[in-house]
Amino acid sequence: MIPWVEKYRPRRLKDVAGNPGAVRIIANWGEEWQRGIPEKRALLLYGPAGVGKTSVALALAEELGYDSIELNASDTRTYGVINRIVGAASKQGSLRPGDGKKVIILDEVDGIHGRAEYGGLRALKKWVQETYHPMVLIANDPYILPREFRELTKMVQLKRINQRTVLRVLKDICRKEGIKTDERVLKIIATNANGDLRAAINDLQALTEGRKTLRLQDIDILTIRDSELRIFDTLIRILKTDSCDRALEAVRESGEEPDVIMKWIQENLPREYEDPEDLAKAFERLSKADIYMGRIRRRQAWNLLPYAIDMFSAGVALAKKHRYRKFVRYQYPTLFSLYARTKKTRALADSIAAKIKGARETVNEKVHVSKKVAKEEFFPLLRAVFNQDPAKGAEIASELGLDLEEIKFFTANDRLAQRIHEEARRITAARLRERMRGGRQVLLSEFQAPGK
Repeated sequence: MIPWVEKYRPRRLKDVAGNPGAVRIIANWGEEWQRGIPEKRALLLYGPAGVGKTSVALALAEELGYDSIELNASDTRTYGVINRIVGAASKQGSLRPGDGKKVIILDEVDGIHGRAEYGGLRALKKWVQETYHPMVLIANDPYILPREFRELTKMVQLKRINQRTVLRVLKDICRKEGIKTDERVLKIIATNANGDLRAAINDLQALTEGRKTLRLQDIDILTIRDSELRIFDTLIRILKTDSCDRALEAVRESGEEPDVIMKWIQENLPREYEDPEDLAKAFERLSKADIYMGRIRRRQAWNLLPYAIDMFSAGVALAKKHRYRKFVRYQYPTLFSLYARTKKTRALADSIAAKIKGARETVNEKVHVSKKVAKEEFFPLLRAVFNQDPAKGAEIASELGLDLEEIKFFTANDRLAQRIHEEARRITAARLRERMRGGRQVLLSEFQAPGK
C-alpha cells in the first residue's frame, strides 16, 4: 500500500500546506533560475521534522518542469564522495529531452559538521558556489553548520504547521479516501501531531487501516506526542547554540509557558555546561529571569516578560565561552516529578480549603477566607484538634462535610480517622432529624453527610 504522505504529497507549490511566506520566497528563487543563474545558487530549507521541507523541494522541481535528484548528504560525508556524486549532478545535464535543468536535493546537510567531516563540507561548499542547477539543501538545525557556509545559501525557514491547516489536510484526505469520521477525531490527531503534518497523516492512515469509519473510541491507541517532545527540542536549541536570535526563536516556537522552559533549563544546565564559570554565569542570568517572573506574578507587570525571556534564553545561551558538542541526556525536572507525586495530596488540600472557605451562594457558607489563608492558618489548628480532641474533631468534620480521606489528611492514625468519620456522620444525621422535627425546610444539599 502506498504511504499517504507520498500519495498526497503536493505536486505544485500552491498545494503546499502552511508557510505561505516561505513558499513565496522559494517560488521567487525558482523564477530567478529560469531567467539565469541567481546570486545564491543554493537554497537552505530548515525547520522541524514534518513541516514539508522535502515536499517543497520536490514541488519546486515540478513547478519549474525540472527533474529532481534526491541525495542524503549525511551519508556522503567525505570529500571524494561529495565531489563524485554532488559534483557530477551539479554539472551534468538532465534526463529530460530538450531540457538540461534539474533540482538537486540534499537532505540532512546538518549531518555534515565537525572536524571528521570537514572535507565533505569543503567539497559541498565548492559545489554550492559552482552548480549549474538549482540546489536545495535541507536541515533541521542549520546553525550547526559554519556561518561562512550558511552565507553562501539563501536560507528559508519552514515553521510548524498550525492545527487548522493540519485539520484541513486531514479532512481532504478523508474525503478522497471515502472515510467517514467525526471532526473531533481529526482535531485530536491534528493536536497530537504538534505541527508535524507528516506525523498527522501517518497517524490517520494507521488508525483507518482496514476501515472506512473512524470513531472517537478508535483513537485510544493513538500515541500522544506530548509537550515533552517540544521542550527537548527547545532545550537543544537554547543550550547548544551561541546565537542570540536562535535562542529567542526557540522560545517563540516552543509553545510552552516561560515558567516551564525555565524549570527545564534549571534542571539540565549542570548536565550541559561543564565549565564552572559558564555554569555560574548561566545560573546568574536564570536567577534574574526568575526575579522578573516573580514580579510579573505579584504585580501583573507583563511588560517585564520580554526581559525574562531574554535572560533565560539568549542570556543562558551566550553565557558559555563555546558550544558543547557532547551528547546530553536531558532529564525531566525534579520539581515536576515532585508535583506529580503530590498531586493527590494537593488536590485533597484544595478540596478541604474550599470547604473551609465556603461560598455565599451555597448552604456551606463558612468563614469566607481565601484558600491560602485556610491552608496557612486553619490547617494547623484542625490537625491539632483532630489528634487531641477527636470529639470536637467530629463536630468540625460534620460542619464542614469532610469525607474520610479529608479527615485522614489531618491524622496519620487510620483508626482514629475512621472513628471521627463515623461520629461525624452520626452528628450530621442527628442534626438533620432535629431540623426536620422543628418544621424547618431542609435543602437537598444539607443531606450530603460526610462521605463514605
